[in-house]
Amino acid sequence: MAQNKWPLALSAAVLLTGLCACAAPESVPTPTPEAAEDPEQEAVRWLSDENHRAFAVGDFWVTLNHIEEDKSRIQVWDPNHLSAPLQTMEQTLETPYFFGVSEVADANFDGYPDFGCLYFMGNQPTYWNYWLWDPEAGEFVEEPALAEVCAPEFDAAGQVVRSYTRGGYAGLVGTHAFYRWEEGELVCVRRTDSSVIPGATEEQDRVLLTVEDRIDGKLTPVVRAEYTVDSRGWFPVEEAWQDLAYHGES
Repeated sequence: MAQNKWPLALSAAVLLTGLCACAAPESVPTPTPEAAEDPEQEAVRWLSDENHRAFAVGDFWVTLNHIEEDKSRIQVWDPNHLSAPLQTMEQTLETPYFFGVSEVADANFDGYPDFGCLYFMGNQPTYWNYWLWDPEAGEFVEEPALAEVCAPEFDAAGQVVRSYTRGGYAGLVGTHAFYRWEEGELVCVRRTDSSVIPGATEEQDRVLLTVEDRIDGKLTPVVRAEYTVDSRGWFPVEEAWQDLAYHGES
């Protein structure tokens, strides 16, 4: 699917002309009517509203409207036919303060651009809803499995979706997860987790590192080891297992 080459301001202007045409209030005759706002000015005004967002996804435009405190409306448009949206979806926002945060990525590595919209942001964890382009259906389809993946990163070269969830000790510990697409399903193929085991005092705290690897179709524990916090001994072990070609020392 070819990328949209329209300049942003012009594309937004054309888009919003179509969007607003059916909703414009009837003009009230006045002795000295004000000059009509041109489409580009209207587009700039629309996009500057804190409750509106718009971005391109391949050949399409996607608009976001913040319609309620915890909801946004997502619409997909063909910029050449703006009489009505091609699709309309709604998203529930657990963190409405970050409404409109979105990204375009090939989330399933099929060569077509997809898009995601943030629905939750914590101290580090972020969670997104993603809609993947389905070439057979000719529309974007929501992928619920990705909504459960914290802060996903899409590695097209490695065909891997990576995730990291920050743990304690200012991020010294946490969970790394690695996913692959298998027959259209998102499958976790490895997980490394480091967590704190509290001691009688902070100086006696230890770190437990566990690693699960996908063996015979299921995640199987392959590493379980404890380390002193000061030693940082889990760092090199955890890092080694983050290379999916690594399967332990022979």
